[in-house]
Amino acid sequence: MKSSFLASLLLAAVLGAGGSILVAHAGPAQAETAGVSGDTVTVFVDATLGFRKKHMANQLTKSHAEYAARGYRYVDMAPYNENGDLVGFFVTYTRQ
Repeated sequence: MKSSFLASLLLAAVLGAGGSILVAHAGPAQAETAGVSGDTVTVFVDATLGFRKKHMANQLTKSHAEYAARGYRYVDMAPYNENGDLVGFFVTYTRQ
């Protein structure tokens, strides 16, 4: 009984960590919403541990500049929190 419980606990920890890694490194996804053109991109800007305030501001500025250079404009941004901790932001851009 104890070994199956420990095995289940270990499996849950491994799957939980793998799922968060997958989400944190997801690439651009196409998004369709009412009022936004068909050429819309949503990207995930990852927040790393330590210096989140300064790091996130720099990462968001870089992301906005990169997509503006490609002819996109900012549409929306949503924070992604997990267990009360900031993990990153989903940022949506649309082609101008």
